[in-house]
Amino acid sequence: MAITLCLTHNCNLRCAYCYAGRKRHGAMSRETARAAIDFAVNRQVSARQSSLILGFFGGEPLLEWQTLQEADAYADEKCRASGLALQRTITTNMTLLTEDKNRWLVARHYRIGLSLDGTADMHNSSRVYADGRGSHADCLRALHLAEACGANAETITVASPANLCRLAESVRFLADQSGFDIAVNPDFTATWSEEACAAFTCQYEAIADFFIERFRAGKPIHVTWLNGKIKTHLYGGYQSCDKCRAGEKELAVAPSGNFYPCPNLVSDDTREDIRLGNVHTGFDYAKAAQSLAHCGCTDTECRDCPIAERCMNWCYCVNYFTSSGKTDRVGSFTCF
Repeated sequence: MAITLCLTHNCNLRCAYCYAGRKRHGAMSRETARAAIDFAVNRQVSARQSSLILGFFGGEPLLEWQTLQEADAYADEKCRASGLALQRTITTNMTLLTEDKNRWLVARHYRIGLSLDGTADMHNSSRVYADGRGSHADCLRALHLAEACGANAETITVASPANLCRLAESVRFLADQSGFDIAVNPDFTATWSEEACAAFTCQYEAIADFFIERFRAGKPIHVTWLNGKIKTHLYGGYQSCDKCRAGEKELAVAPSGNFYPCPNLVSDDTREDIRLGNVHTGFDYAKAAQSLAHCGCTDTECRDCPIAERCMNWCYCVNYFTSSGKTDRVGSFTCF
């Protein structure tokens, strides 16, 4: 399983499309981090699993660097004692990613998600500091530091109706800047009009043309939403191991210690409908079973769809965002 510690509700950026909720000084305590790790390790041992994935998220997790380091050391100690292999991930806005932090993360074999929206125009249209300044220059500096340090990383670009016109250009820019994988994530919390979907199609096709161009030139790139669809074509659809199982394969812990099925759903830590207990008072197994029962697609019209097996209709958080909180129904944007 994967457990993600959302170390803080605070962030030094104010991104236009942020789904993480109101920024405030609410940080995870050392005790809460340890309790979450204890729970995850014990659960894996009880299930006779061989590994644990520990992630750090926020807010901006690098704001809580000492807590992150202490939690990492504690998880390493607990996993070694329990015979579990420990895998590590972190998602960061990059603005605080110094050479020393890069080298520390690389030495511990982190998979690093680097939030970077491509060109300066696209990035600075959404990803700004609290005072309104663009963060692109700082992020680009950190990107080059990460590559120089030998990081195992991917860049993460968020596509929204507001920035679509620059998307293909930005993917080209990112491919020129580093050899990292390029993740392009649609903003599932946005309202996608017919006009926005049409623009999305144009940008998708332009990125596909660039993908082919690079492949034929012997310089292939990895773009998640293209490589992923190639994979599902070759395998005849998503495999069971690809799909989320809410509250079972993945859990997130808010700074308060509350459990959620996915880090994307922590937000303000006010969603009682999908909260699954607390690290200090206990995990709500009955509610987790209920969440799992409502994870997937129950839309009858999807059953006869020729590409149903290649669709992310099974994603708990995407369905939650696009179907007014219905985790087992597919929103129109997912269908598009």
